[in-house]
Amino acid sequence: DQDRRVDDAVGASGDGTGDLPPGYDPGAMETQNRLWWAAGVVYRRLGWILGVTVLVAALSVYLTLQIPNRYRAETRVLLPEGGGSIMASALTSISPAAAALLGGSGGGFTRYMAILTSPSTTASVVERFDLVNRYDLADKEFPVQAAQSELVDRASFEVSLDFDYLGVAVLDEDPEVAAQIANYYVERLNERHIEFQSSNAAEYRQFLGDRLDQANADLDAAQAAMQALQERSGVVEPTAQAEALFSALAVSQAAVTEAEVQYQALLSQFGAENPSVVAAKAGVDAARGQIARLRSGSEAGMPGLSRLPRVQREYAEVMQDLTLQRAVIETVQPLYEQAALQERREADAVQVLDPATPPVRKAEPRRSLLVLAATFSACLLAVVVALLTAWIRERLPTTLARLRTGA
Repeated sequence: DQDRRVDDAVGASGDGTGDLPPGYDPGAMETQNRLWWAAGVVYRRLGWILGVTVLVAALSVYLTLQIPNRYRAETRVLLPEGGGSIMASALTSISPAAAALLGGSGGGFTRYMAILTSPSTTASVVERFDLVNRYDLADKEFPVQAAQSELVDRASFEVSLDFDYLGVAVLDEDPEVAAQIANYYVERLNERHIEFQSSNAAEYRQFLGDRLDQANADLDAAQAAMQALQERSGVVEPTAQAEALFSALAVSQAAVTEAEVQYQALLSQFGAENPSVVAAKAGVDAARGQIARLRSGSEAGMPGLSRLPRVQREYAEVMQDLTLQRAVIETVQPLYEQAALQERREADAVQVLDPATPPVRKAEPRRSLLVLAATFSACLLAVVVALLTAWIRERLPTTLARLRTGA
């Protein structure tokens, strides 16, 4: 009716300038006409569309039934408490400064994920369960690599940071084999983890042992140098012996002064030939000889005055070396003892929380979802093909006519 009113209005004016009905929208009418055209095409081809949809649905049901069931077996493991390395645990027994200098590293999920996903672990699983023949990949150009790729697609590793566990899951057509592969993954994880821990502990203990031997050798050398210095110079304690030397020099100088005063007094009174004067002169010479011996270092237990600065410097250097080597030994000795103890202990391994058991229910394929998806896609595709075919049939004569006219 609206189209007829539009035609009447246009025809009344003759030139197309007549008044259109109120609310008339040419664009909306064009869209509406196209929708009705599409609905008509679908209605006319409804039987064909339903036939294609039913056929694809039946075919998808048949094909999905040919897909073998896969079962998902999962095991969960807990990491060792503290999970740190041997070196990190040893560093807790020393000062923070020494720990910062020596360093350390803590364990975590990264190490375990690296072990589980390593090519060597995957290769051992493929060899253990003969997955090349199990996956029917013997005809491939590189069957072992193909089996490893297939295993990587079927295995999954989930890390739960909230509950601190690591999940290992494997898909397989046989639930028994799926559980065995998942458990074997954990077995390999334990083996390689213990191997790494033991190797690290042995290397760390060897390093500490070498460093401790070197420190002991340096300490022995410093002690020998100290003994040689003491024997050569007669100095045991430079500071105390220097104070004693200066005190002895002061006493000897006072004795020389007193002897000289007595000698001069007796000399002026009795003359040089008097026995008392001769004895006083001998006392002066003895006092002066004592000073000379003290200055030259001839006096037992006293360093020479001229050699005292050099001896003190040498003594300070040797004492510094002794102090340094003793400090190194005090730091390394407890680390070495703890590393040796840790090496004798069994390395921490992951603890199995839930071992994998053969599952009862299949994990895939989800046949209902596959059938529904295939059926919906087929129906949609059939509608598109029907509309496209109708559009081509309607447009083709006009297009060919225009081509002929143009030619």
